[in-house]
Amino acid sequence: MSEEDNFVVVTRRGRRNGRRINLNGNSLASVIIEQDYEINHDRLLRTLDKAVGGIRDTSFIKFIFSRLSESLATLGSNGISEIVCYGLGRFSQNRSSRCQLAFLLCLKAQYESIRIHVYDPAFYPEEVQTLRTLGLEVIETNEEGKRVVQRDRTTLVFMPHCSRHLTNNFLYANWGDGLSSCILLANSLSKTVNNCLHKDLLNTAGYILRIHPYVTEIQLENSFMYREVFHNLNIHIFTRQNLLKVPADFWSSKEEPQYLTKDVEFVTANTATMNNNIKIIRSLLQEVRKVSQTKNIKENAMLHYVMEQAHAHKETSEVLCKEREELKNLAGMYICYLKSQQACKDIRKQYTGKGQRNIKETADLIGFKLPHDPK
Repeated sequence: MSEEDNFVVVTRRGRRNGRRINLNGNSLASVIIEQDYEINHDRLLRTLDKAVGGIRDTSFIKFIFSRLSESLATLGSNGISEIVCYGLGRFSQNRSSRCQLAFLLCLKAQYESIRIHVYDPAFYPEEVQTLRTLGLEVIETNEEGKRVVQRDRTTLVFMPHCSRHLTNNFLYANWGDGLSSCILLANSLSKTVNNCLHKDLLNTAGYILRIHPYVTEIQLENSFMYREVFHNLNIHIFTRQNLLKVPADFWSSKEEPQYLTKDVEFVTANTATMNNNIKIIRSLLQEVRKVSQTKNIKENAMLHYVMEQAHAHKETSEVLCKEREELKNLAGMYICYLKSQQACKDIRKQYTGKGQRNIKETADLIGFKLPHDPK
């Protein structure tokens, strides 16, 4: 390996990029009234296949693969056995998310028999279906980045543009010399440490601050066609040689991170539960629109009633109600009723008033063939 190909360890300071985004500030009404987004599963698969073909042979993707290979050699690992990805985003709508998913699929093709776990509370149900069709495993619950990786295998943790809170949570969950089995592809830890006030780091990124002196950060020169896709992402490894340099009591202090609600820049488990309830309300509103004669939302009394009930029970369903799932179950049953009612209407429309059918029509209706039909 030539001198130019050696790892570039990032230590310099840089300007702070991006704005803080608070994901907990949306009102219930604005989220529920959001226009439903219809996703064509087959078309999305074709779009992703095209995206993979478009980035597979680019110099930047080959460059990342070469850096990953060098990282594995430094760690003394034979290969990546597992990938955990947080924060992919809505890839059916967002180009950056789509390219990042295409990168994951390139990794899947590069490392055979690899398991890829993905999670983002923003995924649409159709996106979850697409991910499973592609052979990826969707994490069912919001782990808040606290997944514990296996020590006897190498895990690549891909966190594209996730907040420092999530990275901090991951380090907390795996705090110990087992970090040497991880490769972290995430926002530059050096820039996080250098660009934030020390008191802010203590409150929001304590584990990042503590591990930073012992991290080998490998800079990725961003030459990708869409620079925002992999902006500020670097590879981080935790070599055994560096981890042996930590003080004797370094790993013993391990307290679960606690963040002020106003500072949290990721969707917490509690927020994710609320989002699931909102999805149910959206589905209910969609079915109500179908059966209602008044299509204008502002003039639709049924929609207003559903919204009022959602607001009235916003706290009850999560905090005060003896049966936490009561509102959810009631809404689910009503959705089932409305869908069944619509299905019944469709059946009547298709088959009512046709009169008496002959043998041929009856056989065709139920999928049978007559003896004289061509085989």
